[in-house]
Amino acid sequence: MIASNLSRTIGIAGGGVAGLTTAIQLKQSRFDPIVYEKESQVGAGRYGDYEGLENWIFPFNMAKFFRQSGFDFSSLTTHPIYRFLVHSHNSGPLTVQSNRPFFYMVKRGSGKNDLDYQLYKQCQQAGVKFELDHEAPESCQIRATGTRKAAAYIRGINFQTKLKNQVHLLLGHEFAPKGYAYLIIINGKGTLATAYKKPKDLDLDPLHNSRDYFNAFGISFTEGDSFGSRGSFSLPFGSLQPPCQVGEAGGYQDYLFGFGIRMSMMSGKAAALSILGRKKEAKEIMKSLNRKRRFSFVNRVLYERLNDNQMAVFAKKFSESPDPLSILSGAYTWNFKNILRWINIGHRYEIRPT
Repeated sequence: MIASNLSRTIGIAGGGVAGLTTAIQLKQSRFDPIVYEKESQVGAGRYGDYEGLENWIFPFNMAKFFRQSGFDFSSLTTHPIYRFLVHSHNSGPLTVQSNRPFFYMVKRGSGKNDLDYQLYKQCQQAGVKFELDHEAPESCQIRATGTRKAAAYIRGINFQTKLKNQVHLLLGHEFAPKGYAYLIIINGKGTLATAYKKPKDLDLDPLHNSRDYFNAFGISFTEGDSFGSRGSFSLPFGSLQPPCQVGEAGGYQDYLFGFGIRMSMMSGKAAALSILGRKKEAKEIMKSLNRKRRFSFVNRVLYERLNDNQMAVFAKKFSESPDPLSILSGAYTWNFKNILRWINIGHRYEIRPT
């Protein structure tokens, strides 16, 4: 997948974080990437909802990670989260806190303070060409067009509020079957959402139940703007042959809790390095990503087997840990215990590798 000196123009289908990372990496190496985005603005397919840049799957800090990806982290609008509350079945809220940020909250969308828009502006300043409101041609060497099929769903609302900044995680079948619900409020703007797999009980309304729970807990909501999205749990382990699929198009996400931004960006960087002829570096990135995906895949299997009482027990242990970040990091470490889990569980999971 090496571009010749006569073919330095590289087509990228999709202006999400993976496509933008590929683009800026190529531009900084004097290629001429063109990003084709079907929406009229980069980030227009998002809703201004909050998401997290996780701080436990990969060892290097956030500023270094973004610098190595081609971006300036200091110019992004982010909110480090050192503390949040976990709610579970028949259990009051438990405080989980750390000396290091669990994650950095970012807004997703096309607003001036949204991650997608800010990465887009950095790409523009670097000289990347964009074709907005334009379907990508089939000849694009990079496909960064999002998820292909749904295995999980997100329903939520964005709202305005006078409540203080806070983050909540809500566990339980009635709130998020085989998933989790969350409430995030930062600087007067909030997101309430539930990420779940479709339940057999069609009468269940996880978002309504989550809203009722927080209302009963003393947190009331104004009417907000509804949004929805979906995710795919496929494992197409990592070919860099054209057309290379990066980001959600290639299944690059955390299957346990859905943290996908950093994995998407790394897959975009690997694709760029492959084009630049730096195949050894690209393969090392892909090797690391695929290991993390395997373990997050197994983590998802184990998580889905927990009943509400077992989730409550785990939440209590997590809140009592002096270093909860190390618990999360350990679930993604390449060690004997996790390798055995993959061997014993991975091949039997309901979502088959493709």
